[in-house]
Amino acid sequence: MAKHHICHIEFYVSDIPRAQAFYQGMFDWTFRAFTDDMVVFGSGDQHIGGLMKSDDIRTGNSPSVWFEVDDVEAMAAKAVSLGGSVSAPKHEVPHVGWAVVVADYDGNAVGMVQFAA
Repeated sequence: MAKHHICHIEFYVSDIPRAQAFYQGMFDWTFRAFTDDMVVFGSGDQHIGGLMKSDDIRTGNSPSVWFEVDDVEAMAAKAVSLGGSVSAPKHEVPHVGWAVVVADYDGNAVGMVQFAA
């Protein structure tokens, strides 16, 4: 059965420690470092998403939503066949797998992740 469920929600933030304090206070999430510019968060053992450092914060550009899929290349092709476009072609996400970002016909970004086996 194909996987198409939300697997990651990412907030673009200008100050990771400040955002981490806010979301920890709001939702009691726990955090761990992922890269120099990102921490991931969850509730208990359940992964929810990440806070990504950005110097270009634009209202309406965050959060981004990521779906788990079986094949990012096939899904990118499917998006194009349905009138969308590819915003970020297949790229490796270290220690995770592969990702691609497509946009629907209104420009809404849709992130997709193919986890490594």
